[in-house]
Amino acid sequence: MTINPSVPPRALVAALPRYRLGAELGRGGFGVVYAAEDPRLDRAVAVKHLPNRIAADPQMRFRFNEEGRALARLNHLHIVTVYEYADEEVTVDAGSTPERVCALVLEYLPGGTLAQRFRRTGLTMEQSCAAVLAVLSAVQAAHDQGLLHRDIKPGNAMFDNRGAVKVTDFGLARVIGGETTLASRDGRFVIAGTPGYMSPEQSRGDYLDVRTDVYSATAMLYYLLIGHLPYPTDGGFHQFRARQEAAEPPLPGDEVPSGLAQLLMRGLARDPERRPATAERLAEFVAGAASEAFGPGWLERSGVAVRDLSPAVRAALESSARRGPFTRGEEFALLTDLVSVLPGVPVDYPSPDIVDLDQASLVPVPELVGSGSRPGRAHRRGPSSVPVRQLTGIALVAAVLVVLIAVLWPSPRPAVSTDPADAAAGVRVAGVAPPASARIDLAEPVEISGTAAESGTMTVFLRLSVAGIPLGTATGEPVTVNAGKSWQADVTAPPLTRWIVGGAVHGQVKLDQVNTSSVQEVTIEPEQAPLASAMGAGGVLAALFALAYLESTRRLLRSGARRRSAVLAAGALGAVLGLGVWLSAATLSRHVPVVAAGVCCALLGTAAATAAAVASRSRAGAGS
Repeated sequence: MTINPSVPPRALVAALPRYRLGAELGRGGFGVVYAAEDPRLDRAVAVKHLPNRIAADPQMRFRFNEEGRALARLNHLHIVTVYEYADEEVTVDAGSTPERVCALVLEYLPGGTLAQRFRRTGLTMEQSCAAVLAVLSAVQAAHDQGLLHRDIKPGNAMFDNRGAVKVTDFGLARVIGGETTLASRDGRFVIAGTPGYMSPEQSRGDYLDVRTDVYSATAMLYYLLIGHLPYPTDGGFHQFRARQEAAEPPLPGDEVPSGLAQLLMRGLARDPERRPATAERLAEFVAGAASEAFGPGWLERSGVAVRDLSPAVRAALESSARRGPFTRGEEFALLTDLVSVLPGVPVDYPSPDIVDLDQASLVPVPELVGSGSRPGRAHRRGPSSVPVRQLTGIALVAAVLVVLIAVLWPSPRPAVSTDPADAAAGVRVAGVAPPASARIDLAEPVEISGTAAESGTMTVFLRLSVAGIPLGTATGEPVTVNAGKSWQADVTAPPLTRWIVGGAVHGQVKLDQVNTSSVQEVTIEPEQAPLASAMGAGGVLAALFALAYLESTRRLLRSGARRRSAVLAAGALGAVLGLGVWLSAATLSRHVPVVAAGVCCALLGTAAATAAAVASRSRAGAGS
């Protein structure tokens, strides 16, 4: 049996008995639109129907319900009006299987879309700016109700029978900060928007706020003023994303007034922080720049009905118009009033990389993350992926070298004195003669002994240090010694020393007499557990602290921030991480920490963290 797609389904007719349904007006990923008439009120309407095979999916029905509720909350001169909403099961014939019908009855807009008018006849720059002002007025009203549109484009702006622009298709709308992006069960990314108009954060599937609609509205104005999109969409969605990540959009040519060109580049900034904060703020910039370029009365001359402008936007229109055209003179304003901009290439065509919503079963993104598939991150292609891989490789190699150096760098041996007097002294620490390591309990007095070179009174010092940093000095009571005779002294370290020293450290035994003084180096290994010391625990905590903040910085960069300070902070944290690994590894392996090894670990940690941060920033593709 051949089915005529222009004939409304019988289930839809049964679900809306009061309406006379006519021919199909258009279709998209979120429904089919039919012409209809409401005989009771004698008015033309449009019926948007979600096909049964899609309505059966709870997630798709939820999104459609969201559109109905979103539109019902909005009452604005530049937003399509919703008259009625249906979500029910209908039985067409006795004994047949019930069919789920989801439908919206909307205001009928006979003037076609902004995209259609632009392609057929072109638009003057004044008309383009006027249409975008109307769209921004509608977008701000939606934002005031806590709703993002997420699919602002010329195809979703339509003309009513009086020439006013109305924003349609809130099928992608969501409550700000609420619903997650959706993805198909096989892990492919369902694009919440249209390539060419999507903000960088939207194409990555990241958190969105009002500035994503600001970006899309600016991309729409860019297209209408210049005739092509900021980033080409040929080659599919992933190629579009690769271009968006690689560079800022190209500057408009000289045909675009400089004031409008500047606001285009600001609204298309890859870092959301650099864009106008609200749709109303962008509208102020558009109104001001257009008034400066085209002179007073440009909005009326455009012939596009803009019925709802905020006081701030009206003030921008009037104040800028009084200053006259911006830099190009009155002849430029007259020229732009007469010349229509035409599209250079077709846009708004489906990309082969976008999932067909009629065939994909949708699930929330968090269910996919655990399986190793992150929407918007998989299948990364394009020229920017090569330096990202190289930077990631550099980061991994540097990180591995940090660990290897920290663990394998040899512990220095104590220097053996060549002075015969020192050799004759035969100093022993806890019964051990250098260069052997002395294992001692720093909580108890340390026994130091030897043979006196001359008679008299002698004071014994035990100084501890690591990498040139003094950790404490233990001083014994003066003892009376006889030349050639053995002597013994007990020295007690300061109480805090046992909590500071861990693993192995450098020690010096100094013998002070009236006429002579000698120094003997020794390696001290405290009996306390390495992690019970400031050296051991401090090194581990420093490494964990740096790792935590590096991950936070990486998330910041992946979310779209391009601040140079974040990369510099990552480098500093990398140095802390390298030092933490160096100190903790040396302490746990009972090696005396060596300054040269610490410097190498700090430098390699800086290199690893900086490379990882730059890779994350490049991967995010949100440029500042």
